[in-house]
Amino acid sequence: MKRFISLLSVILLLSASVFADDYFEDDEEYDDGYVYTQNGAGDQFLKIDLGATFPLNFKGKLYPGVIASVGYYRFMNETFAVGGDVILGYNLSVGKKPVITVPVTFGVLYQPVFGKFEFPLMLNIGFASTTCQRSTHFPSLAFKFTAGAFYRYSESWSFGLSSHSYWIPQLAFVDWWKIDNEKNDHGLFTSVDLSIRYHF
Repeated sequence: MKRFISLLSVILLLSASVFADDYFEDDEEYDDGYVYTQNGAGDQFLKIDLGATFPLNFKGKLYPGVIASVGYYRFMNETFAVGGDVILGYNLSVGKKPVITVPVTFGVLYQPVFGKFEFPLMLNIGFASTTCQRSTHFPSLAFKFTAGAFYRYSESWSFGLSSHSYWIPQLAFVDWWKIDNEKNDHGLFTSVDLSIRYHF
């Protein structure tokens, strides 16, 4: 009788291990049909850019300077997001006078993804403040286009290069119904930046 019980116990243990293996194999092959993507609806990121800014239409009267920006974006789906940026640009004139531009813009981002590489394109509109020689122009319109290339280092971090091109038209209104074109200033800048993004 003892031999029978021992034999039965061994058979039960072996059969349990066989069924356990089958269970784990089935579990590994389970497919819930969900496709995991790098970005999805509701995903967000914060970004910081630091770089050099170059005036494009000042005829040599304004030197290259530095730029810093912060931004926030939220994805509507895998490739489109909405959000905004604040930029601080600093340049010196030939007379060593600082020119400080602060565009605040809101817009849309389109970002194609190839493996771990992301290529954001942003189009924004907003307002800006420009300070030069103790004179401040506010508010001015601001238009901005941004392109970048990023490597997704991890689920939470990406690093890359980006470039902002922004235009700040300062319109001098003589009367409420007309614009004095001779007094209008148009600031056009572009930048090359090192960028970091935190995804959450």
